[in-house]
Amino acid sequence: MFSDSKISNYQFFTILTGFLIGSTAILNPSAGAKQDAWLAFLFALIGGILLISMYVTIARLNPSKTLIEILRICFGNVIGTIISILYIWYFIHLAALVLRNFGEYFTVVNYPETPICFIIFCFIVVIVYAVRRGIEVIGRISEIFILLLVINVVFVFFTLISIFDVENFKPFLASGMGPIIKTAFSILTFPFGEAVIFLMILPHVNNQKKMYKTSIMVCLLIGILFITVISRNIMVLGADMASRDVFPSHIVYRLIPGLDLDPIVDVNFIMAGIVKISICMYAGITGISRLFGLRNYKTFVIPVASFVLPLSIWVYGSIMEMMEWAIDIWPIYSIPFQFVIPFILLVISFFRNKQAENKKDS
Repeated sequence: MFSDSKISNYQFFTILTGFLIGSTAILNPSAGAKQDAWLAFLFALIGGILLISMYVTIARLNPSKTLIEILRICFGNVIGTIISILYIWYFIHLAALVLRNFGEYFTVVNYPETPICFIIFCFIVVIVYAVRRGIEVIGRISEIFILLLVINVVFVFFTLISIFDVENFKPFLASGMGPIIKTAFSILTFPFGEAVIFLMILPHVNNQKKMYKTSIMVCLLIGILFITVISRNIMVLGADMASRDVFPSHIVYRLIPGLDLDPIVDVNFIMAGIVKISICMYAGITGISRLFGLRNYKTFVIPVASFVLPLSIWVYGSIMEMMEWAIDIWPIYSIPFQFVIPFILLVISFFRNKQAENKKDS
């Protein structure tokens, strides 16, 4: 790892929170469950706590090791290097996908006459600066963002209480458990499973003993925030409209009587995008440097950013294709990266540690 890069547990808390919020704040991964979307998110939250706990356990069993180093230790140099390359692609690909998400949002909602290439380029410029400055700067950005976000969610919720309609939650389980389970799995992979990327970040955390507690607190905060937002959108828009619209939260903000919160909302979303894409880029770039045994990752920032920008333009043909990918394809695509390989790493790391303890005792 890069020994000069350290973050506090609070910064880890804010970075992980900002990352999990990320593009989930603008997209609607719970749409498939309609009025039961809150229940689907609750199931996904339980799974997310277990999943992120698994990632933290892997990091604790391999102290001061990044994912690239853990893969080589557990699978050997050849297979470990191949899987490492796949993970680096996964991180960079995720950066491009999220970049396009935010490009589409701002093009559709705020700047319909502005080319999406220009919006994406503006994001990339800021992200390149943040990544070059290091994980500590990303942590400081997250600290500001989390405070603004919580204030924003609470304020909007209470502003709209007068038009809430709790009847919109009915009928309960109208389509059975099938859509809820499918939607919960989709939410589990987006955003919770994406936290596998933090196996590149966890070695930078100062107090390794508090990572479990911090991760659980993040998950609980995310649960409260998103269940609040999902419930708010359903009560204001109704289940059908909330599930059909690509950006339902934006419509909800527009319905606040006598107030135009667009500038504040845009600031929140811009910071969410910067945090998530910066983490993806940082993980991918540091993964490349660790793969080649280099300590200075900054050499790769501009080349990788130059690759991510056109990739984000090419990756989707339309906004509907973007939504189809996020809800239907991404969960399947992510299974080996988020579930299968981490579980194998957990098992191998556990038995390696047991063997090391037995040799020490003997």
